[in-house]
Amino acid sequence: MKIAQFSNYGKPDEVIDCIDVPDLDNPGENEVLIDVLACPINPADVLNIEGKYGVKAKLPARLGAECVGKVKKVGHLVKGFKEGDIVLPLDRENWVQQKIVDEKNLIMLPNDIDPIQLSMLKVNPATAYLMLKKYVKLQPGDWIIQDAANSGVGQCIIRLAKMEGIKTINIVRRKELASDLKDIGADLVIQDSPSMASEVKELTNGGDIKLAIDAVGGDIILRIGECLVEEATILNYGLLSGKNIEMTSYQTVFKRLVLTGFWLMPWLQKMNRKEIFDMYNYLASLIESKKLYVPIEETYSLEEIKKAVKHSAAYNRSGKIIITPNG
Repeated sequence: MKIAQFSNYGKPDEVIDCIDVPDLDNPGENEVLIDVLACPINPADVLNIEGKYGVKAKLPARLGAECVGKVKKVGHLVKGFKEGDIVLPLDRENWVQQKIVDEKNLIMLPNDIDPIQLSMLKVNPATAYLMLKKYVKLQPGDWIIQDAANSGVGQCIIRLAKMEGIKTINIVRRKELASDLKDIGADLVIQDSPSMASEVKELTNGGDIKLAIDAVGGDIILRIGECLVEEATILNYGLLSGKNIEMTSYQTVFKRLVLTGFWLMPWLQKMNRKEIFDMYNYLASLIESKKLYVPIEETYSLEEIKKAVKHSAAYNRSGKIIITPNG
C-alpha cells in the first residue's frame, strides 16, 4: 500500500514522499477498512509540512485533513456500515490508499454524488457553515465582509450566505475574479485599499456590518475594522499573509470590536454525533444539488505527490488540487 509521508519539515515538494508500507490487516471488531477515493490538498496540510501549523506533527508524519472513501471490509460488531458504502472519515492522515477507521469516526454519505466534490466536504463547507451560524445572529438582508473570497472557504461562504439571504462583501487580490464570484452569488467584490471603508459605506448605503471573516491576517484587519459597526465580530481562520493580526486600540477599546478565532477540530469534538451527521448530510445534499461546488484544477495520483503539493502552492490557480490514491 502507498502513503504520503514526510520525515523533516521544509519545502513541501522537497520533503514529502510517496512510500510503500505493508498492506492493512482485517479491521477490528468496531472498525472499518476503507479505500480512499479522493483527498484534497488544503493550506493546513501545506503548513503542516512546513512546520507552521498550530499543532506540530510527530515525525515521520502522514498527512491529509480530509478525504472520502468506500468501505471495503467491516468488523464483526459494526452495524451501521457495509461493503460499498461511501463514507467521510472525521480523522486525519488521509493521503493513503487505505485506512482503518473506528466506526464512530465515520459519517455515511450518499453513494450517487461526485466523490471528488465529496472529498472536500469535511473542512471548507463545514467551516463556512459554522462561521455563519455560530458566532453572530444574522438575518436575511444583513451584510458580512470577508477577505480571501476566492478561496475554497470563501466560495462556500458566498454560496451559503446567498441561500440565507445574507449579503456578502468580498475582498480579492485580483479584480478579474469579480465576475466569477458574482456568478456564484457574491453581492459586492472589491479590492483592498486605503479607502476601503468609505468605498464599502457607499456601496452598502451605510449598511451595518456585524461580522467579518478573515483568512489573511496582518494589517488588512485595520481596514476591515473600519468597515464594521460597534461591537462587531472579526472571525479569523487563517494567516495567508504570514503576519500577525493588527488592530488599533481605538478599534478594541472604543469601538469594542471582538476578535476571535475559528478552528474546526474543537467544534467537531464538542458537537454530538447527531449534530455532526445532520450538518454533513445537509452539506452533502447541497453538493448533490450543485448549490455547493468547488472548481477542480487538476487531479494527481499518490505517486505524484511532489508535483501535487507544488501545484497547490502555485499562484493564480483556478481550482483545487485533488489526489486520487487508487486511480
